[in-house]
This record gives sequence, C-alpha cells and structure tokens, in this order.
Amino acid sequence: MPTLYDLPSLYDAVVTPGPCEPFYRRLACSTGGPILELACGTGRLTIPLALDGHEVVGLDASYPMIRAARAKADKSRAKVEFVVGDMRRFDLGRSFSMVIVSCNSLAHLRANEDIVECLSRIARHLVPGGLLAFDVVNPNMRDLAQCGNTAERSNTKPDRSFVSGSKELIAYDPVQQVQILKWRFEELGRKIPPVALMRLRAFFPQEMPLRLALVGLELAARYGDFSGGHFTGCSPNQIYVARAARTSRISSLNAHAST
Repeated sequence: MPTLYDLPSLYDAVVTPGPCEPFYRRLACSTGGPILELACGTGRLTIPLALDGHEVVGLDASYPMIRAARAKADKSRAKVEFVVGDMRRFDLGRSFSMVIVSCNSLAHLRANEDIVECLSRIARHLVPGGLLAFDVVNPNMRDLAQCGNTAERSNTKPDRSFVSGSKELIAYDPVQQVQILKWRFEELGRKIPPVALMRLRAFFPQEMPLRLALVGLELAARYGDFSGGHFTGCSPNQIYVARAARTSRISSLNAHAST
C-alpha cells in the first residue's frame, strides 16, 4: 500500500502552503550562507527560499517527492540541489548556516535514538553559530484521548480536479507517544485507494530543549505560533530556533589535542 509520500500530486493537493513558509523565509534572511532543508518534500519551502536568493539544498527520503520537487524547481527556474537521503544518517560533506525541518517532519522519527541521531547530524552540518529552526505540533491531551477525531482538507489540483482529504486519529500509544493516523481521499466524488497508515511521534514541551542540549545546540527561542507568539500550554505549535556553538567541535578537539 502506498504512503502519502509516494503520491506527490495528491500530497500537494491536500497539504497546501500555510503560515510556516513565510516564517522560515523571514528567519532565513538573518543567515548569510547556505541553507539545508530536511524532509523537504516537493519543495514547498525549498524552492521559495532559492527564489529569495539563498543557496539551498533539500533532502528527503522519498524519491517520488524529490522527483516532483526537481520538476517544480525546473519549471520555476529555481537553483536548488535536491538529494534523496535519510535525515537520521545523512552526510553531505559540507556545512550550512541554517538547517530547517518544517511542518512537523521530525514527528516521523518515532524512536528516541533516531531523534537524537538526526539532531546530532544536524549539529555536525552547522557552521559555528549556525541556526537550526524546526516546528512540531504541541500535543493536545484532549484530542489524543478522543480517537476518531477527523480533520478535513480540500483543494483543486493543477489539472482542475477537486480533491478532498480527511485525516483521522485512530489510535494513540501513550507509552511510545505515537499517534496512528488514517488518510482518506476523494477526487470528484471518486474514492481514491487508501494510503498506508501514518505513525507520528508526539513531542511534549519538556523534551526538545533537553534533546538540543544533548547534541550541543543552544536554545535561542521557542514560539507558540508562526507569528512569533509566546509559547504556552495552549499553543498549537512548538517552534524552536537553536544555535550551534560559536567554536566548532573539531576546532576544540584539535586545540585540546595540541596541548
């Protein structure tokens, strides 16, 4: 059974741009070097960043998504390097002034060791003083306790066909902190074959600051929405900006070895 990420045209039809893209584009203006976007999908953020004048690399584990992103970049004449890769294990052999993981994409990493490995890889790819910016959903305990909640989305595809999608929470594992979601789609009244269940990690507010510190990243800011509002328990999102140490680990190790 295909996943939603095997169907980029369907993904683009129901997961449309929102407030996160302008937020990251504004933040990117504060950096003076290359940007890496992990879990870049079909380039919804990567391509606008490139059109803003940034040097951008986009990485995603799904080849169909990367193929669609390359086609969109060619059409818009955006200069972007797209790479198929796993955000837990990537090694691009270069450093970036900023790394972005948008749209709750870290939630696809359900195991603690995978989350730490991804953040460690990010830290290794940042220049001294470089920024990591990412967002995850702020869990609503009432929603997690009421399986069966459904969110509806609809849009018109480029071929003018109308697509509607519904995302239903069918189970939540409180021990593993994993939500199990089911997507259903219809196109002009025709049901589209189902896609595989989606399993997403729920992150609670005390987790991320500790994980960032664990890999040597300093928390610079935490927001509750993409307008930069203060984070509270009722905020819809947890939006983090973290900074790499001003002195690289490699430089510190070399200095220590020479003494």
